[in-house]
Amino acid sequence: MILSELEFVIPKGVKFDRVKTDTLKPFSDDIFEFLEELSKELLGQKEYSELISLGFWLRKAHIKKISQDFLSRYRYILPRGVVFHIAPSNVDTIFVYSFVLSMMCGNVNILRIGQKTSVQILTLLGIIQKISQNYKAIQNSLYIARYGYDDKITSYFSSLCDVRIIWGGDDTIDTIRQIPIKSTAIELTFADKFSFAVLNLEKIELNDLFFEKLYRDCFTFMQQACSSVRAICFLPVSRSKKEEFWKKFEEYVDKRDIAYEQKEGIDRFTASVSMAIEKNIKVKSQKLFYKIELSSLRDIDRKKHCGLGVFYDIDIENIEELLSFSTKKEQTLVVAGIEEKELISAIKSVNPVGFDRYVRVGEAMNFSSVWDGFDILVSLSRIIDVDI
Repeated sequence: MILSELEFVIPKGVKFDRVKTDTLKPFSDDIFEFLEELSKELLGQKEYSELISLGFWLRKAHIKKISQDFLSRYRYILPRGVVFHIAPSNVDTIFVYSFVLSMMCGNVNILRIGQKTSVQILTLLGIIQKISQNYKAIQNSLYIARYGYDDKITSYFSSLCDVRIIWGGDDTIDTIRQIPIKSTAIELTFADKFSFAVLNLEKIELNDLFFEKLYRDCFTFMQQACSSVRAICFLPVSRSKKEEFWKKFEEYVDKRDIAYEQKEGIDRFTASVSMAIEKNIKVKSQKLFYKIELSSLRDIDRKKHCGLGVFYDIDIENIEELLSFSTKKEQTLVVAGIEEKELISAIKSVNPVGFDRYVRVGEAMNFSSVWDGFDILVSLSRIIDVDI
Protein backbone atom coordinates (compact mmCIF):
# COMPACT_ATOMS: atom_id res chain seq x y z
CA MET A 1 0.00 0.00 0.00
CA ILE A 2 1.36 3.40 -1.02
CA LEU A 3 -0.52 6.31 0.60
CA SER A 4 0.47 8.68 -2.18
CA GLU A 5 -1.54 6.53 -4.63
CA LEU A 6 -4.79 6.43 -2.62
CA GLU A 7 -7.37 9.19 -2.99
CA PHE A 8 -10.09 10.58 -0.75
CA VAL A 9 -13.71 10.42 -1.90
CA ILE A 10 -13.92 14.02 -0.71
CA PRO A 11 -12.12 16.17 -1.82
CA LYS A 12 -11.84 14.31 -5.12
CA GLY A 13 -8.32 13.77 -6.38
CA VAL A 14 -6.59 14.52 -3.07
CA LYS A 15 -4.14 11.81 -2.01
CA PHE A 16 -4.16 10.29 1.48
CA ASP A 17 -0.74 11.78 2.24
CA ARG A 18 -1.83 15.34 1.41
CA VAL A 19 -3.99 16.16 4.45
CA LYS A 20 -3.80 19.82 5.46
CA THR A 21 -3.89 20.35 9.21
CA ASP A 22 -4.70 24.07 9.43
CA THR A 23 -7.72 24.45 11.68
CA LEU A 24 -10.69 26.80 11.25
CA LYS A 25 -11.99 29.53 13.51
CA PRO A 26 -14.55 27.84 15.81
CA PHE A 27 -18.19 28.66 15.09
CA SER A 28 -17.28 30.89 12.13
CA ASP A 29 -19.70 32.23 9.51
CA ASP A 30 -18.22 29.98 6.81
CA ILE A 31 -19.10 26.93 8.87
CA PHE A 32 -22.66 28.09 9.53
CA GLU A 33 -23.22 28.99 5.87
CA PHE A 34 -21.92 25.61 4.68
CA LEU A 35 -24.18 23.75 7.14
CA GLU A 36 -27.20 25.87 6.20
CA GLU A 37 -26.71 25.09 2.52
CA LEU A 38 -26.23 21.40 3.32
CA SER A 39 -29.45 21.42 5.37
CA LYS A 40 -31.48 22.92 2.53
CA GLU A 41 -30.15 20.41 0.03
CA LEU A 42 -30.87 17.43 2.30
CA LEU A 43 -34.40 18.58 3.08
CA GLY A 44 -35.10 18.27 -0.64
CA GLN A 45 -34.21 14.56 -0.74
CA LYS A 46 -37.80 13.34 -0.37
CA GLU A 47 -37.00 9.70 -1.16
CA TYR A 48 -34.58 9.35 1.78
CA SER A 49 -36.17 9.86 5.19
CA GLU A 50 -32.81 9.68 7.01
CA LEU A 51 -31.40 12.49 4.88
CA ILE A 52 -34.48 14.61 5.56
CA SER A 53 -34.06 14.00 9.30
CA LEU A 54 -30.42 15.00 9.03
CA GLY A 55 -31.36 18.12 7.08
CA PHE A 56 -33.89 19.05 9.75
CA TRP A 57 -31.28 18.63 12.49
CA LEU A 58 -28.88 20.82 10.49
CA ARG A 59 -31.33 23.68 10.01
CA LYS A 60 -29.88 27.09 10.88
CA ALA A 61 -31.99 27.76 14.00
CA HIS A 62 -31.03 24.44 15.58
CA ILE A 63 -27.30 24.74 14.85
CA LYS A 64 -27.29 28.29 16.22
CA LYS A 65 -29.00 27.13 19.42
CA ILE A 66 -26.44 24.34 19.95
CA SER A 67 -23.65 26.87 19.42
CA GLN A 68 -25.12 29.52 21.70
CA ASP A 69 -25.78 27.03 24.50
CA PHE A 70 -22.18 25.83 24.30
CA LEU A 71 -20.57 29.27 23.99
CA SER A 72 -22.58 30.57 26.94
CA ARG A 73 -20.70 28.12 29.17
CA TYR A 74 -17.15 28.78 27.94
CA ARG A 75 -15.42 32.06 27.16
CA TYR A 76 -12.36 30.88 25.22
CA ILE A 77 -12.43 27.90 22.88
CA LEU A 78 -9.90 26.61 20.36
CA PRO A 79 -9.92 23.55 18.06
CA ARG A 80 -8.22 20.37 19.23
CA GLY A 81 -6.68 19.88 15.79
CA VAL A 82 -7.26 16.82 13.60
CA VAL A 83 -10.20 14.54 14.41
CA PHE A 84 -10.32 11.03 12.91
CA HIS A 85 -13.86 9.62 12.77
CA ILE A 86 -14.43 5.91 12.16
CA ALA A 87 -18.07 5.50 11.13
CA PRO A 88 -20.28 2.50 11.98
CA SER A 89 -21.73 0.22 9.34
CA ASN A 90 -25.24 0.05 10.82
CA VAL A 91 -26.34 3.72 10.69
CA ASP A 92 -25.75 5.46 7.36
CA THR A 93 -25.78 9.08 8.50
CA ILE A 94 -24.14 9.06 11.95
CA PHE A 95 -20.77 10.17 10.58
CA VAL A 96 -22.31 13.48 9.47
CA TYR A 97 -23.52 14.36 12.96
CA SER A 98 -20.03 13.50 14.20
CA PHE A 99 -18.09 15.63 11.74
CA VAL A 100 -20.55 18.53 11.94
CA LEU A 101 -20.00 18.95 15.69
CA SER A 102 -16.25 18.69 15.15
CA MET A 103 -16.36 21.16 12.25
CA MET A 104 -18.27 23.64 14.41
CA CYS A 105 -15.35 23.52 16.86
CA GLY A 106 -12.95 24.37 14.00
CA ASN A 107 -11.22 21.00 13.68
CA VAL A 108 -9.82 19.32 10.60
CA ASN A 109 -11.86 16.15 10.03
CA ILE A 110 -10.86 12.84 8.48
CA LEU A 111 -13.71 10.35 8.14
CA ARG A 112 -13.44 6.69 7.34
CA ILE A 113 -16.54 5.05 5.87
CA GLY A 114 -16.72 1.43 4.74
CA GLN A 115 -16.71 0.21 1.16
CA LYS A 116 -20.20 -1.26 1.49
CA THR A 117 -22.33 1.83 0.91
CA SER A 118 -25.98 2.36 0.07
CA VAL A 119 -27.50 4.55 -2.62
CA GLN A 120 -28.46 6.91 0.19
CA ILE A 121 -24.84 7.29 1.29
CA LEU A 122 -23.65 7.85 -2.27
CA THR A 123 -26.32 10.55 -2.63
CA LEU A 124 -25.18 12.16 0.62
CA LEU A 125 -21.51 12.11 -0.42
CA GLY A 126 -22.40 13.70 -3.75
CA ILE A 127 -24.24 16.53 -1.98
CA ILE A 128 -21.36 17.16 0.46
CA GLN A 129 -18.86 17.16 -2.41
CA LYS A 130 -20.92 19.62 -4.46
CA ILE A 131 -21.51 22.10 -1.62
CA SER A 132 -18.01 21.95 -0.15
CA GLN A 133 -16.56 23.16 -3.48
CA ASN A 134 -18.10 26.55 -2.71
CA TYR A 135 -16.19 26.85 0.58
CA LYS A 136 -12.40 26.76 0.26
CA ALA A 137 -11.83 26.61 4.02
CA ILE A 138 -14.24 23.68 4.39
CA GLN A 139 -12.72 21.88 1.42
CA ASN A 140 -9.29 22.03 3.07
CA SER A 141 -10.55 20.70 6.40
CA LEU A 142 -12.93 17.86 5.48
CA TYR A 143 -11.56 14.57 4.17
CA ILE A 144 -13.69 11.47 3.60
CA ALA A 145 -11.94 8.18 2.90
CA ARG A 146 -13.69 5.02 1.79
CA TYR A 147 -11.83 1.81 2.53
CA GLY A 148 -12.31 -1.60 4.15
CA TYR A 149 -10.57 -2.92 7.22
CA ASP A 150 -6.96 -1.88 6.71
CA ASP A 151 -4.76 -1.44 9.77
CA LYS A 152 -2.06 0.37 7.82
CA ILE A 153 -4.38 3.14 6.60
CA THR A 154 -6.09 3.39 9.99
CA SER A 155 -2.68 3.57 11.68
CA TYR A 156 -1.62 6.39 9.39
CA PHE A 157 -4.73 8.49 10.07
CA SER A 158 -4.47 7.66 13.77
CA SER A 159 -0.93 9.01 13.83
CA LEU A 160 -2.20 12.35 12.53
CA CYS A 161 -5.12 12.84 14.86
CA ASP A 162 -5.61 14.72 18.11
CA VAL A 163 -8.96 13.04 18.69
CA ARG A 164 -10.08 9.62 17.49
CA ILE A 165 -13.79 8.83 17.49
CA ILE A 166 -14.83 5.22 16.99
CA TRP A 167 -18.45 4.34 16.28
CA GLY A 168 -18.94 0.59 16.10
CA GLY A 169 -19.35 -2.77 17.74
CA ASP A 170 -17.36 -3.89 20.75
CA ASP A 171 -15.03 -6.07 18.67
CA THR A 172 -14.34 -3.25 16.22
CA ILE A 173 -13.49 -0.86 19.03
CA ASP A 174 -11.24 -3.40 20.78
CA THR A 175 -9.36 -3.99 17.50
CA ILE A 176 -8.86 -0.32 16.65
CA ARG A 177 -7.77 0.48 20.20
CA GLN A 178 -4.70 -1.66 19.56
CA ILE A 179 -3.58 1.00 17.08
CA PRO A 180 -1.77 3.77 18.98
CA ILE A 181 -2.54 7.48 18.87
CA LYS A 182 -0.34 10.37 19.98
CA SER A 183 0.27 10.66 23.71
CA THR A 184 -1.47 14.05 23.62
CA ALA A 185 -4.50 12.72 21.74
CA ILE A 186 -7.80 11.63 23.26
CA GLU A 187 -10.28 8.98 22.16
CA LEU A 188 -14.07 8.74 22.25
CA THR A 189 -15.75 5.38 21.71
CA PHE A 190 -19.41 4.74 21.03
CA ALA A 191 -19.93 1.02 21.39
CA ASP A 192 -22.88 -1.39 21.13
CA LYS A 193 -25.77 -0.25 23.31
CA PHE A 194 -29.30 -1.45 24.03
CA SER A 195 -32.41 0.70 24.40
CA PHE A 196 -35.81 0.25 26.03
CA ALA A 197 -39.25 1.83 26.15
CA VAL A 198 -41.35 1.87 29.31
CA LEU A 199 -45.07 2.47 28.84
CA ASN A 200 -47.90 3.25 31.22
CA LEU A 201 -50.77 2.21 28.98
CA GLU A 202 -53.35 3.50 31.45
CA LYS A 203 -52.25 7.04 30.57
CA ILE A 204 -51.65 6.65 26.83
CA GLU A 205 -54.18 7.20 24.06
CA LEU A 206 -53.50 4.37 21.61
CA ASN A 207 -54.03 6.33 18.41
CA ASP A 208 -52.12 6.64 15.14
CA LEU A 209 -50.10 9.62 16.40
CA PHE A 210 -48.74 7.56 19.31
CA PHE A 211 -47.93 4.57 17.11
CA GLU A 212 -46.30 6.75 14.47
CA LYS A 213 -43.91 8.03 17.16
CA LEU A 214 -43.25 4.55 18.53
CA TYR A 215 -42.70 3.22 15.02
CA ARG A 216 -40.06 5.91 14.45
CA ASP A 217 -38.27 4.90 17.66
CA CYS A 218 -38.29 1.22 16.70
CA PHE A 219 -38.07 0.85 12.94
CA THR A 220 -35.81 3.73 11.88
CA PHE A 221 -32.57 1.93 10.91
CA MET A 222 -34.50 -1.35 11.45
CA GLN A 223 -33.55 -1.43 15.15
CA GLN A 224 -29.84 -1.37 14.32
CA ALA A 225 -29.08 1.96 16.00
CA CYS A 226 -28.00 1.99 19.64
CA SER A 227 -30.99 4.17 20.45
CA SER A 228 -33.49 1.88 18.69
CA VAL A 229 -36.13 0.44 21.01
CA ARG A 230 -35.68 -3.31 21.26
CA ALA A 231 -37.45 -4.04 24.54
CA ILE A 232 -40.81 -2.68 25.68
CA CYS A 233 -41.57 -2.72 29.40
CA PHE A 234 -45.11 -2.26 30.68
CA LEU A 235 -46.08 -0.80 34.02
CA PRO A 236 -48.97 -2.73 35.69
CA VAL A 237 -51.91 -2.91 33.28
CA SER A 238 -54.72 -5.30 32.39
CA ARG A 239 -54.06 -8.12 29.95
CA SER A 240 -56.77 -6.84 27.62
CA LYS A 241 -55.09 -3.41 27.43
CA LYS A 242 -51.75 -4.99 26.48
CA GLU A 243 -53.43 -7.12 23.84
CA GLU A 244 -55.06 -3.98 22.44
CA PHE A 245 -51.62 -2.30 22.32
CA TRP A 246 -49.94 -5.10 20.38
CA LYS A 247 -52.92 -5.48 18.01
CA LYS A 248 -52.97 -1.77 17.16
CA PHE A 249 -49.19 -1.59 16.88
CA GLU A 250 -49.19 -4.46 14.41
CA GLU A 251 -51.95 -2.79 12.41
CA TYR A 252 -49.98 0.46 12.25
CA VAL A 253 -46.73 -1.29 11.24
CA ASP A 254 -48.64 -3.14 8.53
CA LYS A 255 -49.76 0.21 7.07
CA ARG A 256 -46.13 1.32 6.75
CA ASP A 257 -45.46 -1.46 4.24
CA ILE A 258 -42.10 -2.64 5.58
CA ALA A 259 -40.06 -4.80 3.21
CA TYR A 260 -37.50 -7.15 4.77
CA GLU A 261 -34.67 -8.58 2.73
CA GLN A 262 -34.53 -12.38 2.66
CA LYS A 263 -31.40 -12.50 4.83
CA GLU A 264 -33.01 -10.18 7.40
CA GLY A 265 -36.01 -12.48 7.66
CA ILE A 266 -33.75 -15.50 8.17
CA ASP A 267 -31.64 -13.71 10.80
CA ARG A 268 -34.74 -12.61 12.68
CA PHE A 269 -36.25 -16.10 12.65
CA THR A 270 -32.99 -17.78 13.69
CA ALA A 271 -32.34 -15.37 16.59
CA SER A 272 -35.90 -15.65 17.89
CA VAL A 273 -36.00 -19.46 17.75
CA SER A 274 -32.56 -19.69 19.37
CA MET A 275 -33.68 -17.53 22.30
CA ALA A 276 -36.91 -19.51 22.64
CA ILE A 277 -35.06 -22.84 22.85
CA GLU A 278 -32.30 -21.69 25.22
CA LYS A 279 -34.50 -19.80 27.66
CA ASN A 280 -37.78 -21.69 27.28
CA ILE A 281 -39.71 -18.52 26.49
CA LYS A 282 -42.69 -17.71 24.31
CA VAL A 283 -42.08 -16.27 20.86
CA LYS A 284 -45.13 -14.96 19.05
CA SER A 285 -44.79 -14.31 15.36
CA GLN A 286 -46.82 -11.32 14.28
CA LYS A 287 -47.17 -10.49 10.60
CA LEU A 288 -44.24 -8.04 10.53
CA PHE A 289 -42.41 -8.56 13.81
CA TYR A 290 -41.69 -11.08 16.55
CA LYS A 291 -42.83 -10.57 20.15
CA ILE A 292 -40.81 -12.40 22.78
CA GLU A 293 -42.59 -12.56 26.11
CA LEU A 294 -40.22 -12.58 29.08
CA SER A 295 -41.20 -13.22 32.68
CA SER A 296 -38.22 -11.28 34.01
CA LEU A 297 -35.71 -8.64 32.95
CA ARG A 298 -33.02 -11.21 33.78
CA ASP A 299 -34.08 -13.25 30.73
CA ILE A 300 -32.99 -10.50 28.33
CA ASP A 301 -30.21 -11.55 25.96
CA ARG A 302 -28.71 -8.40 24.48
CA LYS A 303 -26.25 -10.18 22.18
CA LYS A 304 -28.72 -12.54 20.56
CA HIS A 305 -31.25 -9.79 19.89
CA CYS A 306 -30.76 -8.99 16.19
CA GLY A 307 -33.21 -6.11 15.81
CA LEU A 308 -35.06 -6.36 12.47
CA GLY A 309 -38.48 -6.31 14.11
CA VAL A 310 -37.90 -8.32 17.30
CA PHE A 311 -39.34 -7.02 20.57
CA TYR A 312 -38.94 -8.15 24.13
CA ASP A 313 -42.24 -7.82 26.02
CA ILE A 314 -41.71 -7.49 29.79
CA ASP A 315 -44.02 -6.56 32.66
CA ILE A 316 -42.41 -4.55 35.46
CA GLU A 317 -43.75 -3.24 38.75
CA ASN A 318 -42.23 0.23 38.49
CA ILE A 319 -39.56 2.30 36.75
CA GLU A 320 -37.11 1.65 39.59
CA GLU A 321 -37.10 -2.08 38.73
CA LEU A 322 -35.84 -1.36 35.21
CA LEU A 323 -33.31 1.25 36.33
CA SER A 324 -31.90 -1.12 38.97
CA PHE A 325 -31.50 -3.82 36.32
CA SER A 326 -29.65 -1.56 33.88
CA THR A 327 -25.98 -2.00 32.99
CA LYS A 328 -23.39 0.07 31.13
CA LYS A 329 -24.87 -1.43 27.96
CA GLU A 330 -28.13 0.51 28.27
CA GLN A 331 -28.34 3.78 26.36
CA THR A 332 -31.79 5.27 25.78
CA LEU A 333 -35.02 4.91 27.73
CA VAL A 334 -38.14 6.04 25.87
CA VAL A 335 -41.03 6.88 28.18
CA ALA A 336 -44.75 7.39 27.58
CA GLY A 337 -47.54 7.95 30.10
CA ILE A 338 -44.99 8.91 32.77
CA GLU A 339 -44.54 12.33 34.34
CA GLU A 340 -41.07 13.91 34.37
CA LYS A 341 -41.09 14.31 38.15
CA GLU A 342 -41.89 10.60 38.52
CA LEU A 343 -38.95 9.70 36.28
CA ILE A 344 -36.52 12.08 38.01
CA SER A 345 -37.55 10.71 41.40
CA ALA A 346 -36.81 7.15 40.23
CA ILE A 347 -33.41 8.14 38.79
CA LYS A 348 -32.40 9.87 42.02
CA SER A 349 -33.63 6.94 44.08
CA VAL A 350 -31.81 4.23 42.14
CA ASN A 351 -28.70 6.03 40.84
CA PRO A 352 -28.70 3.64 37.84
CA VAL A 353 -25.57 2.22 36.24
CA GLY A 354 -27.08 2.43 32.76
CA PHE A 355 -29.19 4.78 30.62
CA ASP A 356 -27.61 8.06 29.55
CA ARG A 357 -30.70 9.33 27.72
CA TYR A 358 -34.34 9.64 28.73
CA VAL A 359 -36.66 10.86 25.98
CA ARG A 360 -40.34 11.09 25.12
CA VAL A 361 -41.81 8.60 22.68
CA GLY A 362 -40.89 9.60 19.12
CA GLU A 363 -37.54 11.16 20.04
CA ALA A 364 -35.20 8.16 20.36
CA MET A 365 -33.54 8.94 17.02
CA ASN A 366 -32.99 12.64 17.74
CA PHE A 367 -29.23 13.12 17.84
CA SER A 368 -27.81 15.37 20.54
CA SER A 369 -24.40 16.90 21.18
CA VAL A 370 -24.52 15.03 24.49
CA TRP A 371 -24.35 11.34 23.60
CA ASP A 372 -23.62 8.23 25.69
CA GLY A 373 -22.82 10.51 28.60
CA PHE A 374 -20.25 12.55 26.65
CA ASP A 375 -20.57 16.25 25.87
CA ILE A 376 -19.12 15.87 22.39
CA LEU A 377 -18.54 19.59 21.80
CA VAL A 378 -16.50 19.79 25.01
CA SER A 379 -14.46 16.75 24.00
CA LEU A 380 -13.76 18.22 20.56
CA SER A 381 -12.63 21.63 21.88
CA ARG A 382 -9.74 22.97 23.83
CA ILE A 383 -11.34 24.82 26.69
CA ILE A 384 -8.94 27.67 27.48
CA ASP A 385 -8.69 28.89 31.07
CA VAL A 386 -7.62 32.52 31.48
CA ASP A 387 -7.14 33.63 35.08
CA ILE A 388 -5.06 36.81 35.18
